[in-house]
Amino acid sequence: MEKFRGKPDSLKKLSIIFISSFLLAVVSLIFITNLTMKIILLLIFIIITWQTYKGLILSITVDEQKIRIYKPFNIRTIKFDDIAFCAVHGIDDDTTLLYAFTRQKYGKGDKVKGIKSNKSFSEIIKIVSEDEGNTDLNINFNMASKVLISFVQNGDVLRDKILATVNERQKKNL
Repeated sequence: MEKFRGKPDSLKKLSIIFISSFLLAVVSLIFITNLTMKIILLLIFIIITWQTYKGLILSITVDEQKIRIYKPFNIRTIKFDDIAFCAVHGIDDDTTLLYAFTRQKYGKGDKVKGIKSNKSFSEIIKIVSEDEGNTDLNINFNMASKVLISFVQNGDVLRDKILATVNERQKKNL
């Protein structure tokens, strides 16, 4: 099992943003008497808090069976057997995001979450592995499991390890 710790810079920046927005919300709730203004500021604080929490990654561990993403109040697990395929999005040099399209089980079969198709999990794996990126699948990236690999140290090693393991699993499934 390999453990990739969160970058101290990103943790520090996000913690400062959270604390400053929390203090701003407390001060505004105490000193502002207009109820409408209080509600607007509270909604802004909730939005900032949610976005900050999404970016807080304490660590990511990877072994042969699963990926575990540790956040302050929860642990999210993604099993390699449930991943149909991955897509990497390099926003810029410092920010990289990995989309993992996972299995979603239904009563009469299993499909891939984030793909609008009537094809099964194994059929989609065959389509993706045989076709080199030119698939005719209707892909919704918002439904995929996101792994913020640029928020941990040695993110390039993590990305390569995840992609190699997913490719290895796909070959076994075929």
